Amino acid sequence: MRHPRPAALTAALLTCALTACAGSNASGKAAGPSITTSVPAATAEVGVITWNVPAGEPPTLDPARSAIESVSTIVANLCEGLFTLGPGYRPEPALATSVEHPDPLTYVIHLRAGVTFWNGDPVTTEDVLYSVQRILDPKLGSSWIGWAAHLDGIKATGDDEITVKLKKPDVVVPNFFAMPAFHVVQKSYAEKAGKDFGTAAGGVMCTGPYKVDDWAQGRQITLTRNDAWWNPARPKVKEVRFTFVTDPAAQVAALAGGDVDGQFSVPRAAHDQLAAKGRLLYGASLATTFLSVINPDGALSDLATRQALHALIDYQGIIQSVYRGTAQPLRALVPPQAWGYGRDVYQAEYDKLPQPAQDLAKARSLVAGSAKAKEKLVLAYTPAIEEENRIATAVADAATQAGMRVELRPLTAEQFGAVFSSPQARAGIDLLLSSGYLDFPEPLAYYQFFTTGNFYNFGGYRNKDYDVAIAAATVTDDADARAKEVAKAQAIMARDLVNIPIATQYVSVYHRSGLTGLVPRQSYLNTPWAAELGGA
Repeated sequence: MRHPRPAALTAALLTCALTACAGSNASGKAAGPSITTSVPAATAEVGVITWNVPAGEPPTLDPARSAIESVSTIVANLCEGLFTLGPGYRPEPALATSVEHPDPLTYVIHLRAGVTFWNGDPVTTEDVLYSVQRILDPKLGSSWIGWAAHLDGIKATGDDEITVKLKKPDVVVPNFFAMPAFHVVQKSYAEKAGKDFGTAAGGVMCTGPYKVDDWAQGRQITLTRNDAWWNPARPKVKEVRFTFVTDPAAQVAALAGGDVDGQFSVPRAAHDQLAAKGRLLYGASLATTFLSVINPDGALSDLATRQALHALIDYQGIIQSVYRGTAQPLRALVPPQAWGYGRDVYQAEYDKLPQPAQDLAKARSLVAGSAKAKEKLVLAYTPAIEEENRIATAVADAATQAGMRVELRPLTAEQFGAVFSSPQARAGIDLLLSSGYLDFPEPLAYYQFFTTGNFYNFGGYRNKDYDVAIAAATVTDDADARAKEVAKAQAIMARDLVNIPIATQYVSVYHRSGLTGLVPRQSYLNTPWAAELGGA
């Protein structure tokens, strides 16, 4: 779960970006812009493209620290894991060719032979083990350490083989083999660079389709194609220059004027303008925007208060006026696009949950009958994200209409980041508006955060039945059986309203005419998306 910043997309042979292909909501009704599931593959080479990163210049290119978009958008093209995510978010071989799962506690990973780093040195099991163990060092402070909660050990068990042993079964673990938790860097290079590894001064050494050519701090990062990449699907674009324009108006001017060739997370106010100039594509995402209970002891300790909040939100108004139709309301925290298995099970249980709709009369009635609901609520959010600024204001306004008192507390970027790691930073906050996403389509990866005692369970939610369902799902390999347990926990959470899902917003990407090959998917943050681009 990360802040901007985890059903799988089906790679059908459609070209929705070029034809009138309508998106749909959970009930199957047409809604919003077209969703792109496939585009023509790139066929022509391109010399240079300029790509903007709206989150700004990254502080590092170390894959161990790639849990924020400014880093991951670039590093995804540089460094590789043992596996990668394919078009349907399914793991595909990368630096490993296969994995065996002989028993619930063991994963035997077979490494690809003949892979070299950018400097020509071969990738060894020692490099792989070093990279994984480096993530596990608490002193490094990598957020990817979380995968290893049940790790017993990892070691080389052959010339091109490593074995991961767990203390207890955990079905979420193999998903991380395609994540930066298992991205491989060269041991000798990283040790020599020391604390400068990943910086403009120290550089980075990986195996991916692009390598760092130049980092002109404050201006741009330039990547050049790695012609020795092990993958025969060589990139068509020879050089990618990343710029870091953060002002939305300046982004639009650069894109519309042709100074920048493309960008993810396009400012919504300029969608119509840019769509008339190049290719503006949308993809269903694994992201969700929601309100979460931070203080369970104040006004929110009364279920009626939480129910009133759920009833007063104008979901459709937010979808249309804030997201301009590029999002859909949610009945549960995890969006349907993240159902990577057991889809029929998840759909049946999801359909039983109440459809989100504003009901001010219901909210007023709940507030009238609850003394707690009349107490002041402090809603924290980040004004740096335009959509969340507007949502927070809309929630506060609707709360006033329902007879509630919601005080808005805008947070700086530093304050907002601290909320996720410091109890002191959460003091005085009742509700937090935030957006997060799954890195892979496993609902369990999100729902496990709300079990009793979990580090990310900021509101201290406790429900024995919820914990039992999540624990059962964690050790269940059978897809439908696991989905039933997760859906059971999902229903409990929806009833208790420990968080209030608002919307899942689409992934958007714009690039100039003449380019093709890039389908918008959430996985652009962890897979080499630039390798797909090229000339039409």
